Amino acid sequence: MSVFSKKWRAALAAAAVIAAAGFVTEHFAGVDPVGTVVRTVMSPVKTGFSYIAGAVNNACGFVWDMRAYKADNEELEAENIRLKQQNRDTATYREENERLQELLDLKNSITDYSTVAARVISYSANNWYETIEINKGSMNGLSVGNAVITPEGVVGKVTETGPNYAIVTTILDSSSAVGIRVSRTGGSGLVEGDSELAADNRCKLSFLDRSTPIIVGDVVETSGSGRIYPPGFIIGSITSVSADSTGNLKYAVIDPAVDFSDLYEVLVINGIAGQ
Repeated sequence: MSVFSKKWRAALAAAAVIAAAGFVTEHFAGVDPVGTVVRTVMSPVKTGFSYIAGAVNNACGFVWDMRAYKADNEELEAENIRLKQQNRDTATYREENERLQELLDLKNSITDYSTVAARVISYSANNWYETIEINKGSMNGLSVGNAVITPEGVVGKVTETGPNYAIVTTILDSSSAVGIRVSRTGGSGLVEGDSELAADNRCKLSFLDRSTPIIVGDVVETSGSGRIYPPGFIIGSITSVSADSTGNLKYAVIDPAVDFSDLYEVLVINGIAGQ
């Protein structure tokens, strides 16, 4: 038992004794001289008792108030948590709706090709974002070689299909190669995956026409060569240029337009419209 509790027990016991004495005084002391003396003696005691009683009453009230405040705080904290979760859910739904609307707008803008929307369901565990799995497959008309894009740009191509899934090899993979052109100049080249650059979500531009100058910030897009990727889809922008000792381009580093670490839905181009 704590010292604090012992002191309060003693105070309460003393208060009880004083109260009993007060009761005796009020009921058995008359108006005679003896009664007057008793009341005179007990008056300061009763005054002290009134202070003690008030202190005890205040302390009890404080304890009950604290319990009430604690209960209120717990309710408020629970409500605050609930509202925060509700806000997060609302923001998540809003972001998802915005993404789906952008994907729908992209789908509607592609009139020359047949497309299928799909959701990303997993990433490669070993190769960063070099391969992804989507939830549509051969039952939905997908086949190996189909181009995969988003409203931001090119993702990659389908390299394996199952009845209800497909594996997409992204442009970051070292086996990937996409024919491109530089939007500013029209110069042609090839964007390839690179195992070292892939770790930093980058790829490289090589085999660029030597007569075509490039600068940091230039945007590269699909040229349509190879008949996998339709022309005009953004791949990314140049972040650095490397040249050999003669001044000829060795390669340029590309920052993909697609954020592979934040990829939820894609659009698969699975053929020419009407065929």
